[in-house]
Amino acid sequence: MSLDVIHEHMSAVVNTKVRSLMSKATLIEPSFTLSQVMNKIINGETFDVFCQEKNHTLTINVRDLIQHKYSVPMNVGPLLHSVPSLSENDTVGKAADIITHNGIRAVPVVKDHEIIGVVEAKNILKLISNQDNKWIKANQIFTPEPIVIDTDTPLSTARRMMVDKKFDHLPVIKKDKVSHVLTSNHLLSVTLPPERVGKRDIGSKMTRTLESGVGNLGTNRMATCAPLDNLNVVVDSMLHADTTFCLVSLWDQLQGIITYRDVLNLLSTKLKSTVPLFIVGMPLDDNADIIKQKFTKALDRLQKVYPDIQEARVYIKKLHGVHNRFNYEVSTTILTPHKRHIFTRTGFELSKVTDEVAQLILKTLANRTKNRYKFSIRKMER
Repeated sequence: MSLDVIHEHMSAVVNTKVRSLMSKATLIEPSFTLSQVMNKIINGETFDVFCQEKNHTLTINVRDLIQHKYSVPMNVGPLLHSVPSLSENDTVGKAADIITHNGIRAVPVVKDHEIIGVVEAKNILKLISNQDNKWIKANQIFTPEPIVIDTDTPLSTARRMMVDKKFDHLPVIKKDKVSHVLTSNHLLSVTLPPERVGKRDIGSKMTRTLESGVGNLGTNRMATCAPLDNLNVVVDSMLHADTTFCLVSLWDQLQGIITYRDVLNLLSTKLKSTVPLFIVGMPLDDNADIIKQKFTKALDRLQKVYPDIQEARVYIKKLHGVHNRFNYEVSTTILTPHKRHIFTRTGFELSKVTDEVAQLILKTLANRTKNRYKFSIRKMER
């Protein structure tokens, strides 16, 4: 599957103005208690909530909430963090970059310092489903061999997996088959702290809840597909079942999982380079130009000594953080005719992490080229 071909194919989606995809935002105030925010999320069946403070757009989502220990009363204000916003004239491509970079499912649209709506990942999928995507197969975009749990797995273990691995879906296996899927939203529902009781009571109640097994908690409303089903089948099944995931199975055996992010990754940003270079989750700040320059220079240098490179894809994710200091993960896949080379680093300074990945790529692949060249000379001498 050529990323160049997909990039061209998705250009109409990427360049669509977001004003046609806007839906109602779920809004909160910094003075809301955690229970109020959690109830907003659970009752509204949403993932992200937002508020506007002067020139700053703030958010918190399900994944943020399940990693925190709660005390009551506690306002959500200290846990809110800034998130990039859109204008009505911005494109779907920009929205997809914000979603994939920040690990969210909706981007706020702001006008005159007021949130007037959001662009949801779900609505971008609807736009993608209107295209003829029959040549893009499920096994080309899925995450293979997803982590699974059983019904006896403690909820505390499931919570730790989601927090540590930064995902929101855990298939639950019963009698060698997936019976349902535990999501971060379901996990949030059992960690909802009660109001107006002592801290000791809250802690003990939460501990007892999280130490119990997963059991039947989760959803059995599952979208499913086969590895060779096309993207239209995948997206349509997710939209029809109203789920944020699709399980990829072959002969009742789970092969992989496709989430909103896997589909939105197809809307990556292409950069000019001697090697086709695509970036998923491009940050919308000064780091963007720095990252472009670092990877473009690294690939241009590498191309001179390792000409087999067909294309490169960079995934940039903003992970958990404290206040406005975040941890970042930069993962790069280098595709050659015979192998995929994957290089990953994490850290708090995005520019430094990018440097480390670029240097690792150059060092590793340049050394392989030298070794291959020496081997060829020895073979010729014989």
